[in-house]
Order: sequence, then C-alpha cells, then structure tokens
Amino acid sequence: MKERKRTKAQFREDFKRGLGRSYIELKESKSREKFKDVVLWACLRNTCYDMQCEGGRGIYLYRAICLYEDKCYFEDAIIRKYRQKNLDSWLFSQLCELLYLFAEDGSVKAKEILYEKYNTLLALLSAPVNRTVVDNFEWLCVWLTSLDGFSAFKSIVKQVGAVIIKESYPLNMDWFYSNAKNKFGEKRIDAYLQKSAIKLDHVEAFLSSVAYPRMYNKQDAVPPTAEDMIRAAKKKQGLALALCFSKVATEDDLLTLAKCAMEETDLEIQLQLLWVFRKVRFPLDERLIFELAECADPSIRDVAFEMMEHLPSPMIHDYAIKRINQKKELGNALSLLSVCYRSEDENVLLEGIQSLTVSYDSGEWHGVYMNVEKLIENRSVKINSSVFVYMYRQTLCSYCRHSLLKQMSKRKALSQAMLEECLYDSYEDTRRFAMRKLRMKA
Repeated sequence: MKERKRTKAQFREDFKRGLGRSYIELKESKSREKFKDVVLWACLRNTCYDMQCEGGRGIYLYRAICLYEDKCYFEDAIIRKYRQKNLDSWLFSQLCELLYLFAEDGSVKAKEILYEKYNTLLALLSAPVNRTVVDNFEWLCVWLTSLDGFSAFKSIVKQVGAVIIKESYPLNMDWFYSNAKNKFGEKRIDAYLQKSAIKLDHVEAFLSSVAYPRMYNKQDAVPPTAEDMIRAAKKKQGLALALCFSKVATEDDLLTLAKCAMEETDLEIQLQLLWVFRKVRFPLDERLIFELAECADPSIRDVAFEMMEHLPSPMIHDYAIKRINQKKELGNALSLLSVCYRSEDENVLLEGIQSLTVSYDSGEWHGVYMNVEKLIENRSVKINSSVFVYMYRQTLCSYCRHSLLKQMSKRKALSQAMLEECLYDSYEDTRRFAMRKLRMKA
C-alpha cells in the first residue's frame, strides 16, 4: 500500500483524538521513528476530552508503543512521570493502565512500580483523607486486581480494612468494590467478604465501609410556586430550584415569572429567573428574547439562545442564519439552527461548523456537535455526509464520535475504509461496532 503523505502535525492531531487512521498510518509508515515523540507525548498527557465518558486511552496508546522495537523508551518515560507527585486523577489512571499493560506483557519493572506506588498511597490514607489520594489509590487497586486477580483483591481488602480501623475513618472504596463484583462475580465477592468478616476484623471494617446503610427520610415535597422561584432568585438560589419549578409550573406561574424576569434590572437575578425558560416555552412575545440575545452579559445571551430553541419560528430561524453569517454568537446560533434546520441550510451549517475552534479549553464546539447529532437522528432531515465526516474527524470526544458513527451507519454514510479505521479507534465500543459491521458485510 502506498504510504500516506501527511505531516507530523496532522498525525499528532489525529492521534490525540484517538482516531484509528493514525494507528494505521503509524503501522504502515516506513519512517515510524519521526512519530515516536508524538506517541510519547500522548502517553504522558490526558488527551481525552472527557475521560469519564470516553474511558481510558491505555490500549490505544499501548498498541502504538508495540509498533516500536524499543518499548523501554516509552516505559521508562512513563515510570518517571508516574513517580511524580500530585498527578491529575485521570492522567494517573492512564499511566496505571499503561504500566498494567507493560506488566501483563511480562515487565517486572512495571509491576514493581505499580506496587511501589500502591505502598506509597496506602501510607497516605490517613484522616483527614485527601480525596485525590483516595481516588488515585482506588484506580490503582482496580488495575492491580486486573493484573493479579482475586488474591490481589483479598490482600487490598485486608490492608484497607486495617487503615479504616486505625484511622476510625470510613474510606469510600465503592468503585473498587463495584469493579471487583463485575470482575470476579458478585456472589464470589460477597461470599468472601461475609465469611471472612466473621473471623477477620480488617475484612469486617472494609465490608462495613462499602455496605454502610444509606437511609433517607422521604417526605412529600410541596411543589414550588412562582413566588417561591422569585424569592429563591433574589437570594441567588434560583438555579437549584429552576428545573423542579419548570416541571410543575402552571401557565399562570410561568407568565408571572416571565413578566418578573423582564422587569428585573439586576442581571444576576434576571438570569436566575430566566433559567426556568431553558426547559419550557417563554410565554411572552418572542421579540423580547431577541433583546436578551443582544445583552452585554454573555450569560444572559446564552440563556436567550436556549430559550429560542423552544420557539422554532421563521423569525427565530432567520435570526440564527443572520448570526451565523455575521460570525457572531456562532456556537449559540449553530445550536439554534439545529432546532429549526431547513434543507437549504446545509452549506450554512457546514461552513459554520468549520468556523468553530475545536479545543480542550472551549466547550462551545462540543455543545454544537451534540446538537447536530440530535438533528441527524431524524433521518427524514437531508444533510450531506460531508457534515458527518468533518465532525467525525474533528471531535476531541471519542464518545461523541461513536454516537455520530451510529447515526452515519443508519444513513448508509459509513464507508468500508472508515469502518476499517474504526477497528483501531481509542473508544472500545467503536472498535466493537466496526468489527460487528464488517463481519456483517463479509
């Protein structure tokens, strides 16, 4: 196969996104060494947009590492990073996973480093507990039980139980406990804990900490009124009540609140009052929302555009188009257009999306992409596949990329080449999706 003519910068952009085509490019490259520092750069950073949704990139990164003969170049650098203090929990988890994969492949050094870190963090579990330390310790325990199985689980339970007894502090290890049940089976885990707790105080302490009864007194809540919402807003507590109020408000309540909001001169209080209309239709003249959308306060402008989404009139549609063409409030205007989209808006939508800056620092593009994904769920809406492909290549969120791929598949817009790329994507569900689709085509 002819080698792809792409720059190192282009490779880095694809690789940090977790795109499968960057792995294929690396595998096929005759000058793989020039990308070595990019692979290492990604190993030592959390390049996920939201790891909580996406999961880790460990397997994706490790596959790339295994394309190089000198794996120690990566392992040693990862160990140096891992030994640093005060690592972000998400990066810590990625480094744990990478070292676990090295250890699983037979690296004694990687395994020793994991247990070295375990002992360090175990010693730091003292009251008052630093939550980051506990989070990192819990992540590490999850990987150690993957590496050394049920024996590691039993050892960790006893040692954590000893800390709980010594410190008289109920450490929250619910995630570790839940993961172990998924990994080894709920019956096996609970049978071990309950049987061992009779004889071993340390196990009993651990079991008590994860099985602590969480009892709540349930009382019938009185539905909030417009007056309650107004009082809460004036105390700057309206945002917490807004969602609940929007679900129970009568038409008269909403009308009262809308009039109060438009008369309010304190912008912070006004924002709290308007927050309700992010979820329900604004009952006054929609031209008032245009006034809000021109406000100097960006938070008021943002909520105004969300309010317009409940009023997809011709006037609202034309306003969204106007703002996109002006490149003003671009993210808000594109999200709004997704609600009142017409077939003739195809070029405006694509050009607008292409004008957005996609970065880790800004969430504007992410909101727009999610709204466009909702739009394409409606298969009766005609949109050129170039919109999908562009978003697929540009998004930093592999979870969203997976959602987009499923919609592309329903629209018959997934090429054979793209499916083959997806076999190496950083997101596990995408890899499975591609494998299933290719198997069906075979």
